[in-house]
Amino acid sequence: MVDQEDPELDLSVKLKTRTVLLVLVEIALSIPVIMMLWWVFGYMGGVGWSTTTTYKFNWHPIAMIIGMFFLFGNAVVAFRLFPFNLKTNKWIHAVLHLLAVGFIIFGLVAVFEYHSDWGYTDLYSLHSWIGIVTSVGYITWALLSVGVFQDVDPRKYIWLRKWYKPIHIVVGMFLLFGAICAIETGIYEKALFRLFSGSLDYTNYSTESWLVNVMCLSVLVALLFLIYILYTIPRIMVSSAAKPDDMKPIIPLKEVNPKVGQPAEGETEFGSMSDHVTPMAEPTN
Repeated sequence: MVDQEDPELDLSVKLKTRTVLLVLVEIALSIPVIMMLWWVFGYMGGVGWSTTTTYKFNWHPIAMIIGMFFLFGNAVVAFRLFPFNLKTNKWIHAVLHLLAVGFIIFGLVAVFEYHSDWGYTDLYSLHSWIGIVTSVGYITWALLSVGVFQDVDPRKYIWLRKWYKPIHIVVGMFLLFGAICAIETGIYEKALFRLFSGSLDYTNYSTESWLVNVMCLSVLVALLFLIYILYTIPRIMVSSAAKPDDMKPIIPLKEVNPKVGQPAEGETEFGSMSDHVTPMAEPTN
């Protein structure tokens, strides 16, 4: 774990650590997506939009695992691992969430149209209940958060950002767990459908059965990795005007001068934007 409060810690070491973690996170988030593409194109016939085939449905798992898992996961770690200044990471965080919203909407359209084409009932399974609640909640939460935090003037509505930030974080964590539950139950439900139809040989250690099981496990491993990042890696703000080797470590937001009981010099009660900027020591020569 990187110690944010060690005044002698070289920030360049911290950035190297974060770079390694970022690579590992991208690998962890990419493996389930690659396996889903393998499953869809290798075993389920690929994708399409015809009303006479089942290929339209196959857009649903692809869009959902990209939106609810890959893009959502990257947005979660943007402030902690992406090697840019605070403002850039903030915009990346917002754009990733908006892209995820687009993929989720497309995935929902695909599955509802598929059900309509074939006369299937909507929203009857546990997976569909978890999925629709998480999807609607995520879309609402993401759009509301962008509206609150992405104001062009950071001096406006600071009280609103300060009040909404803990809500944003807590709701986001619930939605992340909901997304993982929806993905896991969705993969398992589709595997059961294929088993009942005779398309999947699940009991004889077939390649497809291994693929399904490993894909579900890789999603859980990635979730644990994200939790580790969130609870052990502090946020970082690197000034765009200074080199990492010339920067001193970040001053914790809650640090208080024990002599006067007031925030240390250079601190603010809260910062601008969603991140509430953590004060930073001035560059040294």
